[in-house]
Amino acid sequence: MANRELEAIKKEIEALREEINTYIEYPEIFKEELVNTSNKIDILINKYIYLSK
Repeated sequence: MANRELEAIKKEIEALREEINTYIEYPEIFKEELVNTSNKIDILINKYIYLSK
């Protein structure tokens, strides 16, 4: 169960990284989106670390 959830978290982090790569081209326009997406990634990384212990 935990392995499936960890894999799902990894995939979600990768998808969010793709979003950031899109937004990074115009950071002044997408500042809010960059901050929100970065916060989502931080939350998922913390969840991943917690579940992998």
